[in-house]
Amino acid sequence: MMGIGNPIFFLFSFFIAAVILMYFFRKQYRDQVVPSNLLWEEVMKEWQASPWFHRLQKNLLLLLQVLILLFLMIALVKPYTFNEMAKKDHLVILLDTSASMNAVVNNRSHFEEAKEDIQSLVEGTDGKVTLLGVGKSVTTIVSEETNDRVVLNGLKNLPLSNDNEDMEKAIHLGEALAIGSESIIHIFSDSMGKDDFTEELTSPIQVHNLLTNPVNVSLTSFGVERLGSSYQGVAVIENQSEVSLKGHLAIYDEKNEISSVGLTLDPGEETVVPLSDLSYSPIYKAVIDFNDDYMEDNSLSSIQAASKPAIHVIGEINPFLLKGFKSIGVDVKTIEEDQMEPGDEIILTSKEKWQHLSVGSPAMIVPARSKESTPLTHGIKATNEDPLLKHVDLEKVYVDKVSSIQIKNLQSVATGDSIPLIQKGEVNGQKLVLLNLHLNESDFPLHPGFPIFLYNSYQFLSENHGFLGYYQPGEERTLPLSGDKWDIYSTEGEYVKEWNGEGVFKAPEAPGVYQAIRDDDMKYFSVVLDDREKQLSEGTSFSLEPTKGMKNEESKSIPQALTEWFLILAILLLFIEWEVYRRGNRI
Repeated sequence: MMGIGNPIFFLFSFFIAAVILMYFFRKQYRDQVVPSNLLWEEVMKEWQASPWFHRLQKNLLLLLQVLILLFLMIALVKPYTFNEMAKKDHLVILLDTSASMNAVVNNRSHFEEAKEDIQSLVEGTDGKVTLLGVGKSVTTIVSEETNDRVVLNGLKNLPLSNDNEDMEKAIHLGEALAIGSESIIHIFSDSMGKDDFTEELTSPIQVHNLLTNPVNVSLTSFGVERLGSSYQGVAVIENQSEVSLKGHLAIYDEKNEISSVGLTLDPGEETVVPLSDLSYSPIYKAVIDFNDDYMEDNSLSSIQAASKPAIHVIGEINPFLLKGFKSIGVDVKTIEEDQMEPGDEIILTSKEKWQHLSVGSPAMIVPARSKESTPLTHGIKATNEDPLLKHVDLEKVYVDKVSSIQIKNLQSVATGDSIPLIQKGEVNGQKLVLLNLHLNESDFPLHPGFPIFLYNSYQFLSENHGFLGYYQPGEERTLPLSGDKWDIYSTEGEYVKEWNGEGVFKAPEAPGVYQAIRDDDMKYFSVVLDDREKQLSEGTSFSLEPTKGMKNEESKSIPQALTEWFLILAILLLFIEWEVYRRGNRI
């Protein structure tokens, strides 16, 4: 399709008609008798030497002049064609940085292929460029930049985020940036489809999918648990390809391979591999080895520690404590003393019962109901800088009576009348929190700081557990760690970064198992891919026209001006006319 930008310039066709009329009114000749024809014989010889040129000369000049004027007039009316890939005033580029962009295309990652295509796109435009990196959050790399060097430098330094892309949010942002200018949105992803666009569009969109016929086998799930005195596990493996593939599954402990299974998977087949009689290891790692295009979903780890231990209640405990722990999402179970076994649980009990337990576990100790109490005559003095009382204002809490439980080697974080009301520390290598408040003689449970105190206490008591939980790449979360500095290492011993223990912790971008180390204290945590990033799908490139807010046909596509081509043709014909005229005057 074509269009016209300035049709008023068609009025210039008057000049073409004027040139043609001038040839109709050129000079007329009449016969005349002359005394000799020698001169005309010379003219005829020249005519016969180059008859093709002289026979055309009269009409050729007219034709060239008419064509020159015609091309100049067409250039002025500004014709254009509709083309999705034409140059625009503003390119908005959305680059997917999710983990699946690591899939291999032409012996290179899809991410690198996309960067190369974006570079060609940027170098081919004279307008503004906005580049957005699309992961779980959308990052603006450059905005309305006209300097190609700045754009390409930002593109070069854009890393993979390894999380799942929020392309819907990115498209909304891209359309907001494209409003008010002649813009096009280019999306570089792995397998977007037309079905992903469910809302009306206000800007033209070009989707670039380079991932065709992907070959992938994915380790979708892996876990190990203790059954009696042995450890057993299961791995789930899926062949997402359209061809049959052979490979194997290997299981590793902290250092060595401990099991291996050969596998043959049919197209689209999902298989469950049972694993039995595994020797104990704090970490189990499953790795599949198939000749596929995507490596990031070929390994998973299982860590043998509870990231969120339950609380076992022994004896009669104030219901405010039980409801408070349940409100922060902790699993609370009431058991008998003889049911207590070694494990990862936290004990909530009175001092008397705690002293009779033969199992060493972290514990919160509270006064028994029958325990004698002492009236509190003065207010509470608290160490508000202590992590146990972070965001807890104890000085506004009313306490009528307190207990006087004594346990040596504990640190007091709150006192009243020189009586330690809240203490914390370690006894026999296990963390303890001692609460000397009688909650039924205080308004502490009615304060907003009460559940916060329980949360802080729970985090302190669970610090001895060796697992900090599962994280997605780059996820930010508060870690239950105390201390000034923790060093983060991969399980291969590679140093990653240092964390000072303050604020939120940002997980590494690369999937795998990591260690947080402080002096002799070491804790594991795992970074795993989003399940959506374990699926590879075939995608094809396509374009979409705006469906909202467009008033005419020209706005539905991207116009590519043809003016410069007609100007070039006019100038070329002008030189040809000059040469024809010059050669004619030589005769």
